[in-house]
Amino acid sequence: MNLLNKFYNQDTIQHQFLNRDIKLWREELEGIEEEIHFFKNFLEVPQNRTNQELSSEKLLLKLTEKRLENANFLSLLSNFSIKLEGINECDNIQCETFYFNDFVNFKIQIESFLSQYRKLKKNLFLKINSHFKK
Repeated sequence: MNLLNKFYNQDTIQHQFLNRDIKLWREELEGIEEEIHFFKNFLEVPQNRTNQELSSEKLLLKLTEKRLENANFLSLLSNFSIKLEGINECDNIQCETFYFNDFVNFKIQIESFLSQYRKLKKNLFLKINSHFKK
């Protein structure tokens, strides 16, 4: 796949990368939504409720917290995607810088959330794996 055409100008290339990040984040957040649903269902199965490692209320609370954060980021991402379209109206570097700074700040926030979620997911997988090894 050739993402960049040699005839694109610098602004078009930057916009393509911004749009690509937004698309990837949306896919990631939608996947997280399904994973959390799966994990909660798995942990609430009666035979898993008898295992202390898997029946932790703290674990269910963390999943609920991440589900809410994820839903919030999905909403923020939709709004941010619309807001970012304003960059197309920019006719000077100051205007573009405003949008790029917003993008960088949003990127830091969402990637921090994604990193935290990956750590939680790894922890869940380790607990589930140790449960099956017993």
